[in-house]
Amino acid sequence: MLAFDRPILTPRRVRRVPWAALATVLASGVAVVAIGNLVSNWLDVYLVFFGEQPQVLPSNVAAYRVWGTIVALALAAGVVAHLLNRRRRVLGTVWHTLLVLGGAAILVLCYIPGAVDLPAPERDQDGYGAPPCYSGGDNDECVGG
Repeated sequence: MLAFDRPILTPRRVRRVPWAALATVLASGVAVVAIGNLVSNWLDVYLVFFGEQPQVLPSNVAAYRVWGTIVALALAAGVVAHLLNRRRRVLGTVWHTLLVLGGAAILVLCYIPGAVDLPAPERDQDGYGAPPCYSGGDNDECVGG
């Protein structure tokens, strides 16, 4: 029997990973807390009253970057730990699927402008730089009087 004819992994050779279940629960908890902080950060920017304009502060951008990274890492760690757990159940798989989909949706929906450095769009200069004109009055700068 050649070496490549033997199965690489058999159920008897698989060792239990005792920390996988605890790591799965811990990663899920961290992901849920980080998702809550992302939503809280988004509400801090966009929950305004009485006609105020939302103000994006540098602290909001930094918080989005930090909590977004924590969400991504916690979701990835939770999925890996869940896959390493030999005693995983369907309920855990459904939970992690919903958590990954929900976490990705929150990352997209709670985006704070300026958190990702994108190139500034180029402005088309059409050569028209006249001041705004209002009807009435005698403004010599307005075209047509």
